[in-house]
Amino acid sequence: MSQNSASSGVKTYARLLGYVARYWGAFVVAIFGLVMHSAAEVAFVDLLGYITDTVGTLTGSAAQETSLPSTGLTAFFASALFGEALTEYRWLVIPLFLVIVSMIRGVGYLIGSYGLAYVSNYLVHALRLDIFEKYLLLPFRFFDQSMSGHLVSVVTFNVQQVTQAGTKALKTLLQQGSLVIGLMSYLFYVNWKLTLFFIAVMPFIAVLVAIVSKRFRLISKRIQSAMGDVTHVTQEAVSGYQEVRMFGGATAERVRIDIASHSNRRQNMKMSLTEGISNPLVMLIVSLAFGAITGFMLNPAILDTMTTGSFITFLVASGMLIKPIRQLTEVNSDVQKGIAAAESIFEVLDAEEEIDAGTVELRSVSGKFEFKNINFNYGNSDRAVLKDINFSVNPGQTIALVGSSGSGKTSLVNLIPRFYNHIEGNILLDGVDVNDFTLANLRQHIAIVSQNVTLFNDSIFNNIAYGELANSSAHKVEAAASIAHAHEFIENLSEGYSTHIGDDGVMLSGGQRQRIAIARAVLKNAPVLILDEATSALDTDSERHIQAALEELMKDRTTFVIAHRLSTVEKADHILVMENGSIVEQGSHIDLLASAGRYAQLYHNQFDESGVA
Repeated sequence: MSQNSASSGVKTYARLLGYVARYWGAFVVAIFGLVMHSAAEVAFVDLLGYITDTVGTLTGSAAQETSLPSTGLTAFFASALFGEALTEYRWLVIPLFLVIVSMIRGVGYLIGSYGLAYVSNYLVHALRLDIFEKYLLLPFRFFDQSMSGHLVSVVTFNVQQVTQAGTKALKTLLQQGSLVIGLMSYLFYVNWKLTLFFIAVMPFIAVLVAIVSKRFRLISKRIQSAMGDVTHVTQEAVSGYQEVRMFGGATAERVRIDIASHSNRRQNMKMSLTEGISNPLVMLIVSLAFGAITGFMLNPAILDTMTTGSFITFLVASGMLIKPIRQLTEVNSDVQKGIAAAESIFEVLDAEEEIDAGTVELRSVSGKFEFKNINFNYGNSDRAVLKDINFSVNPGQTIALVGSSGSGKTSLVNLIPRFYNHIEGNILLDGVDVNDFTLANLRQHIAIVSQNVTLFNDSIFNNIAYGELANSSAHKVEAAASIAHAHEFIENLSEGYSTHIGDDGVMLSGGQRQRIAIARAVLKNAPVLILDEATSALDTDSERHIQAALEELMKDRTTFVIAHRLSTVEKADHILVMENGSIVEQGSHIDLLASAGRYAQLYHNQFDESGVA
């Protein structure tokens, strides 16, 4: 593994553990519990040696029946506890110590396990909140360049991988790591020369773990990407179930999910293979060291320096090292998965947020706009989307934007609430550049109804009174619904305004969803209104009612209307005709027809195709 990769992994994991610092109290208690558990394990080994020496002493000869072992940790604490009465109460020493060690071991495990679970679950909770909060602050271009399935996967699957690194891995590292340290210290205490054999194999284990770590992290990143593909394909198939059924796309979707899922399966198998090879190799190295130590211990010269109890304890402690070392090498895969997942999470958390450097906050605006020399292109393209846009709008006027698809109409109105930032020129609202407003204050003055309606899995009332409108009275919500011609159909529903409409309003028709969105804009009562094909999902009869309602709503409001059906913009104060990002004509409906230019061509073509204007 390269030095830069290793350094990056360490920094990522350190940053991840930085979240643990928020809960340092519980973390310290958890470490204390795990150390208690490990200490009890070592104490149990020493107690085993004490039992062996005690049995050997009591069965060796009648002359030695009154003597007890005098070396070892258990012997030390037994002497401290019972003093000269130790021989008299020897029948009580071993059972008492067995109970004490078991209690310390159990209490330590409970404290350590629960404490780390507390910390790690709060860690995941904090990460999810931070990621979600970041999603609410990221610019629109971020979502344009990202697949929604991958963004959802970061909050669900990737954070779950962090859970493995924060819970299972951290618990194993602390619990088994402290046990290895305790056992190694105890082995030094019993016979430091023999312990050097274990020390000698550690560099070989470290090299093997380093090599495998690079492989684990590479595969983990591939697994996350493949899982994001699985989520994305599934999400598209579920949300687009009508198109899948009607256009016979089931076979194509099966192929897509098969490819994505197969890729995920293949990467997981590679991970399992790497674990299956690395762990036995580590065990082989440790077993070779253990075998060599056992051989040396059977040498008479070594046996003469050790009691039976110390021989047994050294042998048992050496054997006990195999399990924690194996678990420490196994946990490496979880740590690398967590690091790879944390890297993807921190990429989101480090992403550049919406630019909000403005300081101006106005309680109200009149709605006067001036567009001066506006040029714009999306960040990932050099192609100009808008070129030399110049026009002005007086308060209360209705401006219609017409033109063929891709002419730049939606891009232009998206600059008003700063969904995107223009690169050249100025957009002035009441004489103040929109870039000088705070984002929250600017958007407070604007209401939008687009052709792509978004509703939430909640009641109709809460969908109309959404966000900053949540405290609106029932009377105001019903009044807004009436203006949007939605009140009647809402009242006919089984639960009225309390009716839950399902995911993205699936329980409503397209026209009903659109009217709910219009009611939401009515309730906001903003001085600036943007209608992007706001009546596109309505039938002809509903459109007439809604158009009348919108005309009433647009009075005394500055309104930008995007429409393909030109009959809906005939009454606009000013019409902008756009082509290839430029304004090619502007004027009133009558003046533009009289000029017999592009607008007249679009108007007559639409009339010829539909039979009605």
